[in-house]
Amino acid sequence: MDRRASNGRIDRREFLSGALGTALAWGFDGRLWGVPVGAGRAFETERRVIFESSFEKGQPTLPAGQHTLVEGVARTGNCSMMGRVTGPNRACFLEVPFESGAGSVVHVSFWVRSDSRSACAVFVRVGNKRTGIARRIDNVPVGRWTPVEARYEVAEETKGFIQIVAPSSHNAPAGRAWVDDVCVWQTVSECDWPDRVQDFPAVAYDGSGRLWMAVLERRALAASVGVYRIEGRRRRQVCALAPPGLTGIGAPAIAALPSGFVVAFAVEQRDNWRIAYAFVEGEAAAGEPAYRFIDCEGSANISPAVAVAGEKAFVLWESNAGGARGIYSCRVDRKGCGSIERISSGAANSYNPAVVALDDGSLVAAWDSVRGRSADIYSRWFREGRWRKERRITSDARIERHPSLAVREREVWMAWQMQSYNSIRLNSLTEQRIAVARIDDDSLHAPVRLFDDVSTAKRMLMRPRIVFDSSGRLWLAARESIGQNSGWRPVIWSYEGGRWSDRMIVMDQQGRWRPVSLASSAASVTAVCQYDDLARGWDRTRGKFRNWRSGIFVRTVPSERGGSAAAIRTEPLETPKTDFSLSHKTELCAADLPRQSIEHNGRRLTLFWGDFHDHTDISVCNRRGNPPGHDLFANLRDIEKLDFCALTDHGYNFDEPQWAFNAEQTRNNHDPGRFVTFLAEEWTSSRNPPAEGGIMNRYGHHNLIFLNPYHSKFYDSFDGDISPAELWKQLKGHEFICIPHQLADWKGKGKGNPPKDWSYVNERLQPVAEIFQARQSYEYLGCPRQSPTGAPFKGNYLQDAWAAGIIIGVIASPDHGGGSGKVGLWAEQLTRRSIFDAVRARHTFGTSGAKMSLFFGAGAAMMGDKVKRPDGPIGFRVKALALRPVKELVIFRNNQIVHRVEPNRKGFELSWTDSDPLRVDLVWYYARIRAEDDELAWSSPIWFTA
Repeated sequence: MDRRASNGRIDRREFLSGALGTALAWGFDGRLWGVPVGAGRAFETERRVIFESSFEKGQPTLPAGQHTLVEGVARTGNCSMMGRVTGPNRACFLEVPFESGAGSVVHVSFWVRSDSRSACAVFVRVGNKRTGIARRIDNVPVGRWTPVEARYEVAEETKGFIQIVAPSSHNAPAGRAWVDDVCVWQTVSECDWPDRVQDFPAVAYDGSGRLWMAVLERRALAASVGVYRIEGRRRRQVCALAPPGLTGIGAPAIAALPSGFVVAFAVEQRDNWRIAYAFVEGEAAAGEPAYRFIDCEGSANISPAVAVAGEKAFVLWESNAGGARGIYSCRVDRKGCGSIERISSGAANSYNPAVVALDDGSLVAAWDSVRGRSADIYSRWFREGRWRKERRITSDARIERHPSLAVREREVWMAWQMQSYNSIRLNSLTEQRIAVARIDDDSLHAPVRLFDDVSTAKRMLMRPRIVFDSSGRLWLAARESIGQNSGWRPVIWSYEGGRWSDRMIVMDQQGRWRPVSLASSAASVTAVCQYDDLARGWDRTRGKFRNWRSGIFVRTVPSERGGSAAAIRTEPLETPKTDFSLSHKTELCAADLPRQSIEHNGRRLTLFWGDFHDHTDISVCNRRGNPPGHDLFANLRDIEKLDFCALTDHGYNFDEPQWAFNAEQTRNNHDPGRFVTFLAEEWTSSRNPPAEGGIMNRYGHHNLIFLNPYHSKFYDSFDGDISPAELWKQLKGHEFICIPHQLADWKGKGKGNPPKDWSYVNERLQPVAEIFQARQSYEYLGCPRQSPTGAPFKGNYLQDAWAAGIIIGVIASPDHGGGSGKVGLWAEQLTRRSIFDAVRARHTFGTSGAKMSLFFGAGAAMMGDKVKRPDGPIGFRVKALALRPVKELVIFRNNQIVHRVEPNRKGFELSWTDSDPLRVDLVWYYARIRAEDDELAWSSPIWFTA
């Protein structure tokens, strides 16, 4: 039965007053009271409810002629608000008026469901101006209630409306949508934006109960580690650590001393990353303390961890010295450092060290490593002056990383993260859990109901940290994803006996994936988190060099002190079941294809594998699923076993501090001779209006790969109507490669992801194009594995470019799809210069995901070459290798198949001669192979000119 909610109009001030009065008078049951949907318990802050209702009898309603109050469909109770649209580009609005002063935050939460997968969005309307404040839901689930949360920071005194849009048929189906359990409330902003970017905080209580903090700070192009003494709400800067000549800096780590602390951080000077450390001591510590360096071999010494045992501190870090990345240890004191020792196996890459000290002076260290077909946490004890044998301490099928250690009496505890992904999409994570357990001699024991009450399947959690308070109670912190395009909220739980507390939100303002640093004293537990104004969706990210603000928030919770240590009930760790298999993923991408080399024209060429198009959490597209850069590099090194990589986050998501951070992680993940990294970005031309008379936006999307890893600028395609040719002029004097991708995408009918505009070509600056990525193939209209969002007409596919006489080679790369797409290239050496030269020469090919070796040559010419056409027949040579039988080889001439064979072998070499070549000005040939699992590889063409 339907009942019309309101047929008349209400005065806005009268409605506000009435809604507030009803909300405050009504006895709520606690389902919604000032708490975001599904967000858990927030810390006490001043809250003012603006509107709250489940639309039951006697509860407030909303004056909206576009919705009706219905019975029988509800998330709670019996009623909800229903809207219906019957045609395209229509929407129904529920509006909640509000008035708010500067410095406040207006919050919105509700639940929505549909019958046709229509769209839902949240806006703020002030006058005629509307601003989106939540990620649009393009496919509201059918028959299942979905929570929606949004927040709006009020910069100045504002009178406006919260608009709940449901349903919407703008680029979505028409139909019905129901809205229930709506809450709109206001809080005072907890943000105190600093005059610089503050990031990666680390805190510790010293032996006298004083709280210290070290934080990475960036102001313009200068960077340092700021050291602070925290006293209640007041922070006093003690010093800023900025060694001379630094060109890069890393996150700090600290450990408490009896009076002060020791801090360690990575510093880059002259292409060399070293570990710096300093002892900061005394009640009146001021000025810059003396810092020293640990001079380990290798060019990348990063990610320090530190613990204090007696009079000495131990620093652990990750280094690319030797034949694989490893974890190194060194004892340091105020006079200098001792001997350096590698404590992880030299046979595999290891990352992300953690270390903790026990009262007896022993230490426990942990780190993560991919070995064989498993990604696990490894550990070593330091006892009686030496490091004991390394051992693996986790064995879940998921990818396990980022350990955090803590001590409870004589017990050692660890928290870590566990991740998995679907199909071949390596860097598009679909599961992100955290775990915590006590490390026993031969097993792990976890708090009960860990995966029921904390790390559930629906939560995306990462970077856990643990600490124990003075009563022995466990505190666990993590970052939780707010949404696919949004940031991460800092959350904590406490645990004692056999019960977890409600999830507590440290701060309402979102931040990045940075860990929540925890420290405990005799009286309290302190959580310190990074927060920022990272845009939560597409609309607010786009614009010229939007400055990113980032600050540090400190939350101290009194610790309940008892007469004896709190009980901690545990059970043997049993992780949730999963069908994820790293061994299977490795097979899918054929990571173990043997290294190939070939003799050509007197040169020995080696086949190297790479990725020129991948995104991290910096890009708005998939912040929830795309991993941070250091994790992404590790995935490509160890799981796909690639040789080179470029991170290509969107230019419009950068500002100077984030570009500096992106460049630093590119440089400190470079392993000379083993794994080559390139500084890069995606120049995402989406806004440029169509040319006169056209329907599609201009230019298309391109990746910029820089040879110089110190390139100081990024380029924003939204900075005016800039064409690729004008972009290339801006880059004059710099060595770069411009790679177009998603060549014929038509998902937005030429908007947002417009097809490549082939009017802009340059054989040297734009030598190759991306034939395949996560969206599938753009070879030609009707090609194998054609992109389902590919244009239904010719003109923008790669074959169309060749038919227009454009000389451009072939690569593939994944985009947001992880392992979908790879670059294969033939080069003399694994160096930035050699790889760059091979791409410019177009000695490249692309695969759809699995490694498959492909060489295509014609006499002295090889794929990518442009040579004079010989007189008479032309002989070709094809050499291929895959881990699955190749069922088809085809050779194209001027986009037509002229030769086809079915090798049905994993490896083969054959020759074919075109006895009657075309007598035209330009003839091009390329090869494509197809394995029995439908994986593809395409060579760059060989062009013959008259």
